[in-house]
Amino acid sequence: MDSMNRRAAEHPPSASADSSSSPSPASSAPHVPEEPEYLARYMVVKHSWRGRYKRILCISTSAIITLDPSTLSVTNSYDVATDYEGATPIIGRDDNSFEFNISVRTDGRGKFKGMKFSSRFRASILTELHRLRWNRIGAVAEFPVLHLRRRTGEWVPFKMKVTYVGLELIELKSGDLRWCLDFRDMNSPAIILLSDAYGKKNTEHGGFVLCPLYGRKSKAFQAASGTSTTAIISNLTKTAKSMVGLSLAVDSSQSLSVAEYIKRRAKEAVGAEETPCGGWSVTRLRSAAHGTLNVPGLGLGVGPKGGLGEQGDAVSRQLILSKVSLVERRPANYEVSI
Repeated sequence: MDSMNRRAAEHPPSASADSSSSPSPASSAPHVPEEPEYLARYMVVKHSWRGRYKRILCISTSAIITLDPSTLSVTNSYDVATDYEGATPIIGRDDNSFEFNISVRTDGRGKFKGMKFSSRFRASILTELHRLRWNRIGAVAEFPVLHLRRRTGEWVPFKMKVTYVGLELIELKSGDLRWCLDFRDMNSPAIILLSDAYGKKNTEHGGFVLCPLYGRKSKAFQAASGTSTTAIISNLTKTAKSMVGLSLAVDSSQSLSVAEYIKRRAKEAVGAEETPCGGWSVTRLRSAAHGTLNVPGLGLGVGPKGGLGEQGDAVSRQLILSKVSLVERRPANYEVSI
């Protein structure tokens, strides 16, 4: 887990009365504002003219708040709509630098100024902060691509959209979001180049594989007419570095053909062979893009398709419990679904 608990364990972040004073009657007790529903909270180090000190960075849809971790009292609060301009990584000489800036101002007045922080969770923090401005920022780039369907071996045309925080796969006819992947959720290597039909490591004709973390399945792509594999990979790596401070590793050492990748991908789909302790037939409520769309907050209701939000859907699944894991599988073929 790269963020702290969503709810404060002990006290709200507002100042409280001296604990040594006698309790006041309920009628005269000061009103304590309700703690906002945080999207995420992270332990960070703030850099200022006074030095470096720890803070809890709290991110909600309405405010960016910093707390003193020793008292949980609010040290700074900025309204997202009026006092927050954006966030950027500070690129150091090596990948061990985790500094970033948040551009803010106070009470909707004056110029925006950068607040400097550092955290090993920088990529996740910047991802959440960029999403606060989602309606004000556009796509970084769009590319026509071909996506390999493992079961049929077909290359199907899609549009790949590169965003501030990752990439989205868009269906051409409907414009629906089919799949998405954040830069922070990419493995190392993040991209593997495929060899061409003759086994040569040809960047343009072999295609490439995107490799997610957390057990999610990899996906293979080729550049469609009008672009190149080199252009797509270059844009992905540059955007990840400049927007969330991540260096995506590209592996060009493997002579992995499409046929070999399909065999490897089939083993990924089946998943680990673990002895089941129990199993249940369930209905999974998914968000858009087959459940890969990030869902902020806890207030998203059931939409018209039976899933989470307007574009979410509901699918039948089996939950299989073993001694080491709880696995979601498709009833039709027993494949792991992540």
